[in-house]
Amino acid sequence: MLRSFSLNHVVALLGLVLGLSSYLMLHRYGAPEKVCVGAGILALLVVSIFWSSVLLGTDDDEDD
Repeated sequence: MLRSFSLNHVVALLGLVLGLSSYLMLHRYGAPEKVCVGAGILALLVVSIFWSSVLLGTDDDEDD
């Protein structure tokens, strides 16, 4: 059964791809392992912080 994906799932998947590609790019150019892992985690954190701020900015309940 195919589940429907929301926009949140797509952003999470793109964040994961960005983290993995950052890790693999740095690993390919010979950066130390700690730097590669740190860059991958940092990319994931940047995407999650950005998307959280986007979701917090869309306030559906307006108190008048």
